Amino acid sequence: MPMRRVFTSDLSRTRIRSILRAARFGDRTRCPGCGYARKLWRLDDGRWRCKRCRKRFGLFTDTPLARETFEPAEILELLYWFELGLTDHAIAERVEVSYDRVHRFYLKLRRAIRDFEERSFRLLDGEVEVDETYFGASFDNRRAGERAKLRKAGKVKRGRAAKELQQPVFGIYERADGIVYVDLVPDTSGAELKAVLRENVSIETTIYSDMYASYIGLDEEFAEHETVRHRENEYVRGSASINGIEGYWAYAKERLLRPHGVADEHLLLYLKETEYRFNHRDLDQDEFVKHLLSEVLLS
Repeated sequence: MPMRRVFTSDLSRTRIRSILRAARFGDRTRCPGCGYARKLWRLDDGRWRCKRCRKRFGLFTDTPLARETFEPAEILELLYWFELGLTDHAIAERVEVSYDRVHRFYLKLRRAIRDFEERSFRLLDGEVEVDETYFGASFDNRRAGERAKLRKAGKVKRGRAAKELQQPVFGIYERADGIVYVDLVPDTSGAELKAVLRENVSIETTIYSDMYASYIGLDEEFAEHETVRHRENEYVRGSASINGIEGYWAYAKERLLRPHGVADEHLLLYLKETEYRFNHRDLDQDEFVKHLLSEVLLS
């Protein structure tokens, strides 16, 4: 049964191919193997063959979509639905395709987004805000069967110890460009958090944080370190605050609540999706889809 198309229903196959070709190659088709563009033979199956290196290639050759089973028009349709931020289940119902197929496609997309965020990353500088938080269900919010298994294993955790059942995540927000970087960490010790900062933040940076003990000593490694005292209900003091990174946490946690839980092995993919969406929040729908195609999937 064909996919129900809403956003691309008026686009012909030729127009779809033209959109994808421009996203992949720009103004001129080039061989992905050697970069040659002067002489390419068009094959009967729609692919090209390079005169220089003899490589046969299509629109998706050597990209995350190389073995995708969805048709080009369906791929473009799914990207428009993805921009809306609905759950995979909700999108599958609307396009009338099985959830498993849609979910597999979006996992592939999320892996590509994670890879894009990693390869396009640059050192953060200027003024940055840092904070740590936890993702995942607490003991009381887990299913009855899982709670029973935790009790049997002696892993019931409450109060501050309940954090051991959740995944710690560290975030850095750069004020100048309004972008964020997040990563999973094994714990929130000073050694772990400072290691992430050394790798991702310029030493000439001013860092803002709360009074968490793991941040003690940052003034010795970076240009400046200022804090706010949340326990004393101080959230802003002059230029010192972490409202930017806390705003991102609220955004990310709200988004991750929508699918009613994310598998542990996929948590980083979903976090990198929120990082990507947050860092490109000024794009409209068409710009968002174009960026996904040209920079994430077909670059």
